[in-house]
Amino acid sequence: MKIKGFLQLCLTMSIVYVTLGDRFLPQPYGNRSQEVRSNINQFLIGLFPDNELETLKSRKFTIESLSRGKLSSSL
Repeated sequence: MKIKGFLQLCLTMSIVYVTLGDRFLPQPYGNRSQEVRSNINQFLIGLFPDNELETLKSRKFTIESLSRGKLSSSL
């Protein structure tokens, strides 16, 4: 039970450090908090390459335009 509470406290403190650390901590620690947040953002963005998203968007556009064309020709 004590371990669970300790882990929850550590997780909460980590989240607060990453999200708000650059606003209220002294300069060296605040900058590091901002760097950590930036690295996390870059990692998450890197999980989804732009190529695949653009391909999916173009396929969706093609499907939508084909469905519109079929609907308008049948009217």
